[in-house]
Amino acid sequence: MSASSIADDAMVWINLASPTPEEEQDILATFFPVHELVLSDARRALGAHDDDDGQFHHPKVDDFGSYLFIIMHAIVQRSASGDSHGAADALRGLSESQLNIVVGERVLITHHANDIPAVSALVNACDRNPHLLSRGPDYLLHILLDDLVDAYVPIAVQFEDRVDELEHAIFRRPSNLVLVRILELKRLMQRIRKDVVYQREIVNRLARGEFALISLHESMYYRNVYDHLVRIADQIESSRDLTISIMEAYFSVSSARLNEVMKVLTVISTIFLPITFLTSLYGMNFEFMPELHWTWAYPAVLSIIVVVAGSMYYMFRRRGWLD
Repeated sequence: MSASSIADDAMVWINLASPTPEEEQDILATFFPVHELVLSDARRALGAHDDDDGQFHHPKVDDFGSYLFIIMHAIVQRSASGDSHGAADALRGLSESQLNIVVGERVLITHHANDIPAVSALVNACDRNPHLLSRGPDYLLHILLDDLVDAYVPIAVQFEDRVDELEHAIFRRPSNLVLVRILELKRLMQRIRKDVVYQREIVNRLARGEFALISLHESMYYRNVYDHLVRIADQIESSRDLTISIMEAYFSVSSARLNEVMKVLTVISTIFLPITFLTSLYGMNFEFMPELHWTWAYPAVLSIIVVVAGSMYYMFRRRGWLD
C-alpha cells in the first residue's frame, strides 16, 4: 500500500513513536517516500548518530512540493507533581523532544522518540471525534501546533515566578549559589526563547499562505497559534531582561556589602593605629626610658589606650561612619 492509494475524500495519520528502522523504512521509504535529508534530520529525534553532533535539529519548515517537512520542539514538564516546591523545582523537570511532522495532501506523519503530550492529546481527540480527520492534515496540524505552543505558557509563568524568587534572594543573602542559579535560569531562558522564536517564524509562514498544502481557510487558525507564540516570546524576553537586571543588582548588592565590610575594617584599623604606636613605643628594649620604673606606668598606658580608642570610636560614630 502507498499514499497514492488513499481515497480523495479520506486522509491517513501515522504516528511513529520511537520507531524501529524497519518501521521507518516501511512508512518513510515505501508508503510515503521522503527525501534522504528528511530522514537524516528526522532521526536526530531518536538520539545521537554518527553523522550529527548528538543535538536535536533546530525547528524549521521545508517545502518539498508534494509534502511539507516540519521540525518542532516539544517542551515537557516531567516533574510537575504535587510535591514540587516553587518555580525552581518545576523548571528542573523540563525536558525537550524533537517532533518531526510530514504533511501531505492526504497524509499526516508524526515522528518522535519520547512521549509527547500534544501528540497523545490529538490521538485522544481523534478517538473521541473521528470527524476531525475529515478536516484534512492541515487542520490536524494546527491542533497539534496549538497544543505544543500551549505547553510553553506555564513555563513562561514559572520563569516570572523564578525571577521573583531570585530577586528576593539577592537582597536577603547574596551568595555565589544565588549567582549560579541566576546564570542557570538565564541559560534556560535563552534556550527556550530560541525555540519559541524559531517556531514563531515557522507558524507565521504557515499562517500567511506561503504553502499550497495549507489552505487559506485553515490559515486563520495558524494566525491564532502565531499570536500565542508572540505573547509567549514577549513574556520570556521580559523575564530574560529582568534576569539580567537582577544579575546586575546582585553585583551591586555584593559590592555594597563589600564596601560596608571594608569600612568597618578600616575603622578598626584606624582605631588600632595609635594603640599599636603606644605599645610599640613601650615595647622597645632600651635601658633608659622614662616611666619604665614608675609604679603606675602600666595602668597609665592602658588608660591612655582606652581613652584614645574610645574617643576615636565616639568621633566615628558621631560622624556616621559606622552607620
